[in-house]
Amino acid sequence: MAEKFDVVVIGAGVIGCSVAYYLAREGIKVALLERESFGSGSSAHATGFISLLGTEFTPGPSFQFGLESYREFPSLVAELEDSTGMDLLYQRRPSLRLALEESEEQLIKDLMTWQQEHVAMRWISSHDVHELEPRLTRSLIGAVYEDESAQLDSYRLNLALAAGAEKKGTQTINRNVTGLLSEKNRITGVQTEQGDISCGTVVVAAGLWSPSFQRDLDFPIPVGALKGERLLLKYDGDPLQVLISSPKRGHMISRLDGFLSVGSTGGRDYDQDQLYQGADMDRVPTETARVEIMQRAIDVFPDLENALLFEQLAGSRPLSPDRIPIIGPVPGKEGVVLATGHTTKGIHLGPSTAKVVTQYIQGGCKEVPLSMELFLPERFAGMTETDFQTAGLNVDE
Repeated sequence: MAEKFDVVVIGAGVIGCSVAYYLAREGIKVALLERESFGSGSSAHATGFISLLGTEFTPGPSFQFGLESYREFPSLVAELEDSTGMDLLYQRRPSLRLALEESEEQLIKDLMTWQQEHVAMRWISSHDVHELEPRLTRSLIGAVYEDESAQLDSYRLNLALAAGAEKKGTQTINRNVTGLLSEKNRITGVQTEQGDISCGTVVVAAGLWSPSFQRDLDFPIPVGALKGERLLLKYDGDPLQVLISSPKRGHMISRLDGFLSVGSTGGRDYDQDQLYQGADMDRVPTETARVEIMQRAIDVFPDLENALLFEQLAGSRPLSPDRIPIIGPVPGKEGVVLATGHTTKGIHLGPSTAKVVTQYIQGGCKEVPLSMELFLPERFAGMTETDFQTAGLNVDE
């Protein structure tokens, strides 16, 4: 007889573990399935930068979804740290989004026209920037100063969500899912190499591997691999007191464990034949990325010439064609919900994704919540070709 659960979540990255945690918190019997290990896809190598600035959010529902998630983190982190005893290295600090050339200044100021309605922020001059952090390059033009952004260790978050979900009754099962079970148009469970598991609802949160369920669903799940790399440096100077990013040079963050994180590479940094070589190849760090990231970091913070490379991380993020997450029911199918394609915002959007999926399932999967409408899979109905190359070039790292 097949095992039986209320919900089966496929994929134990931050999205899958967030969904499992929020469902279990409501008393729902959950099985969390993972073929490798927690965070073995995108989550373990993510920066963990939780910021509302940049181009990945647009005015309206997109931004509100990000804002809701941002506001959820303080209580979620406290809850998880109390439950698991883990330190998630969560920090909330002011941030600077730097402009080192006129195109960056224009982009930042264009975004400010609507972002400053929702976020405490202001444009400051290069003189003001150097008052805050005199070690930054003298050639910068200025920056937008945000009163608060946040950052944490994404892998620790992933482990804490998994452990928290287990404490609330979730059963973690280490198996490879080979297909979905169905009766007519209803998905009734999953097939694994060790047997079938029945459930009321399947949540596909498999990141890069989500497209493997297209055939069973008879519906496109357009998720591609966007390679990214970043570096952890040992720097003997004082830590940065602000979280730093720039449109063309990425992030620079002093973590609470003493490492300085710099990066990341993305679609703009690889030739087309280098970008999508498969998950295993995308986990291999490249010398090209190492040199590029270090040069960008030194451009921003010249004294990093004296820093030591501690670790280079590489992996792929689940890229959707429009860079918007894919969340919600599949047209023509019952008993299945997608939660994938978060591109570079999977850590940031984990809480809001889990909340809306939980709300939908608790409502009997009958009515789509308003906050889910932007992300519905139905926007890809009839899609035959996907231009991941163009989408990757437009990602804000």
